[in-house]
Amino acid sequence: MEKPLKKRRKPKSKAKHGKGKPTGFEEYYVDTPMTPKEHEEEKALYDIRIEAAILRYQKRRRIEPDRREVFLKYLAYGGVDVSPKMFTGVDEQELQQLDSEQTLIAKGQTNIRQECSKLTVDFDAVVKGYLTSYFPYFFNPETEDMVKLATVTIRNFLSYLLYHEVCPEHRENIDEARRSCDIATKELWQNQEFAASSPGDFNKACSTLFGGFFYDVNAEENNWNKRQDRNFLMTKDVARKVVKFAIAGSGTDAMTLRFQELVNQNALHSILVPDIHGFEVVAVFPPTLEAREFYRCHAPDLNPVGRMIGKAYCDPGKPSYDLNAEERSIWETRTASMPEFQFFLEESLLKLCYPKMKVITPVWALNCGFNFFEDVHTVYSSIYTVLCNDLMLGYQQSVDLTGKDQDYVEGIEEPISEGTGKKENIL
Repeated sequence: MEKPLKKRRKPKSKAKHGKGKPTGFEEYYVDTPMTPKEHEEEKALYDIRIEAAILRYQKRRRIEPDRREVFLKYLAYGGVDVSPKMFTGVDEQELQQLDSEQTLIAKGQTNIRQECSKLTVDFDAVVKGYLTSYFPYFFNPETEDMVKLATVTIRNFLSYLLYHEVCPEHRENIDEARRSCDIATKELWQNQEFAASSPGDFNKACSTLFGGFFYDVNAEENNWNKRQDRNFLMTKDVARKVVKFAIAGSGTDAMTLRFQELVNQNALHSILVPDIHGFEVVAVFPPTLEAREFYRCHAPDLNPVGRMIGKAYCDPGKPSYDLNAEERSIWETRTASMPEFQFFLEESLLKLCYPKMKVITPVWALNCGFNFFEDVHTVYSSIYTVLCNDLMLGYQQSVDLTGKDQDYVEGIEEPISEGTGKKENIL
């Protein structure tokens, strides 16, 4: 009796090799325990530089292209050279003569330049700067998963440094950097959602009535039925209804009386708050139960609003005003002494707000005691940090092509770009 022939398995395509295997970035992933010999070996390696740790980390993780791009940008932002090594290639015969550690170094793409040893080592500052002032605007994440791709990758790398005791003298600083990753994971996506959903019905109504982008813009009578569209326009009748119900439902007694008094006198007006870039959130007050019931009974077609308190904010990442010492002192005093802003916002937007959130937008003030804002340009996290590291990406030291004073040119230190409150840090 003949044995049935076994079916030959089709070989997997190269594209599917490794698909489905652990990447090392799973939520509960941990590195395998080390033997005493491995521990002593790694201590000897990492006592010299963090460069060896970066190379070994990349070897022990299966880093997909998207994750690799984010990670290499983070390393470059932190002062690590990730550009291709020129004229340092080795062939297969030379690789066979090297041990595993030498092979890893030969194949590695990352290295730390000698001149970077003079920079401040601050893991937390680099994480904050990269995640809050560079990553959102270079990569423009469109989903929450893309935000987590960056924060989880960087946190995983920092955990690797702690576990392998790469730089024990910076343990506390690395722990702070990991906490910053956790904060950024939550806040960065909220910022994206707030920027996409703002300014909200109330602010749009104020802009339509009192001045701003939507002032004197003609709207169709049935446009209110299309308010799911972010670009819908309000008629003035609808705008008046939105404003009056917000003040009656969530405003203070003094604000409501002042508003009614100015309306009767036809003296209600607004001005654009000068010399600021936006506001910083101080406190958030969701709609009360009384306000919800008021809207449900009298205006079920409107969204209940709550209150938000903010203060004037100037972005340290923008160029400073050209003022002399006396003018700057007066300007800083006036900005610091500005009264807090009182905003009304729909509940869906208030859920996305949190203390120390920075919103870059034009702010208007009405003479009845509350404020409104218009189109949001940018939203920054509570840990927003501005460094000049991104200005140094791709920087090349100038070289005297004539060949004169070559020794002098090589001895010049790399300059650090100037900026308001900016400094350069390394990983």
